[in-house]
Amino acid sequence: MSRKFDFKEWLLNELIIAYHEARRNGKRKTKNEHEFEMNEIENLVVLRDAIMMRKYKPNKGIAFIIHDPVSREIFAAPFIDRIVHHFLYKHAISWWEPRLWRGAYSCRKGKGTLAGILDLQKNMRIVSRDGSVATIVVKRDFKGYFMSLDHDKLYARICWGLKRQYPNGGELYRTLKYLWKEIIFDEPVKGVKIRGSQKEWEDLPVDKSLFFQPKGLGIVIGNLTSQLLSNIFLDMLDRFIVYELGYKAYGRYVDDFYIVVTVEELPKLLNEDMVKIERFAESLGLTIHPKKQYEIPIENGVDFLGAKVYLDRILPGPRALKNLADKVYLFETRGEGNVAGFGSYDGLFAHYNSEKAVRKIYDGVGWDYANRPSRNRK
Repeated sequence: MSRKFDFKEWLLNELIIAYHEARRNGKRKTKNEHEFEMNEIENLVVLRDAIMMRKYKPNKGIAFIIHDPVSREIFAAPFIDRIVHHFLYKHAISWWEPRLWRGAYSCRKGKGTLAGILDLQKNMRIVSRDGSVATIVVKRDFKGYFMSLDHDKLYARICWGLKRQYPNGGELYRTLKYLWKEIIFDEPVKGVKIRGSQKEWEDLPVDKSLFFQPKGLGIVIGNLTSQLLSNIFLDMLDRFIVYELGYKAYGRYVDDFYIVVTVEELPKLLNEDMVKIERFAESLGLTIHPKKQYEIPIENGVDFLGAKVYLDRILPGPRALKNLADKVYLFETRGEGNVAGFGSYDGLFAHYNSEKAVRKIYDGVGWDYANRPSRNRK
């Protein structure tokens, strides 16, 4: 006789898996993570029971500002909430991943910045027929994207997916729907601990801060669930551009997107279809950024995701080179960092035409490019 399925026991096992994922993916151990680990099973049981009784509420985290590459407001969730985030992510991504447009690159396994850069070059080659047809890359992004996201629209999109993922409903369906509602409609600015100088916060534009958004608008930057919600929400835009308007040479990283067209196709895109895209974005509560609209001939090279992309080569962008130069300087003069870090740059720059620029950085501190640290690490 088969054993009856016990959802309560299953949920605890799933939270244990999510707990280990949260530990593994944490960049640093926080105080509340240490405290949670001291009685991990007991704490996971308490979390499980709170979820089962619909008493779980997101806890208050820490807000701070980062400046790489631009100033952004980050809300760091407490460890217990990151466990819930990993649980939600696991059960959403398994259904959403094969359905997302292949040209959406952010926060997806097997995608990322390098895949986005290489696909842009591939699209440029296809549309231009390897440079034989005059071709333009049209780039756009959204103004205050994360701060503009409408909670009702986000939750409606999540529920749209859940209904199709679990057409028969069930306990897991109801639990996921409940948890997503708690995460999406949470008000993280209430009771948050603020870190950083007063000047840092005063210099942050109001359209980049949750503290200045109307109730019901904006989600935090930095949470795993926020990254997933971003892709799920803009999947509607991806589908509109690719399947309704027919632009297959299209790619998106978070809210930055491009469309590659021939010069002959450009007037239709700019005068007809871009108007449709803007109207569709407005229906989602989003606005195309008026100061970040570019039409770039491919022979000029296209700046995308920290690289400059040409038909026949890819050059590292200024920020990537500066980051490497800073790492080299700190390693050489102060002994900060580790040799393995240079290997990651070798892996990235192996896809670029970067030897000349990297040699210049290494020459500045007297290093031999052929015998650089990443080649000689033990």
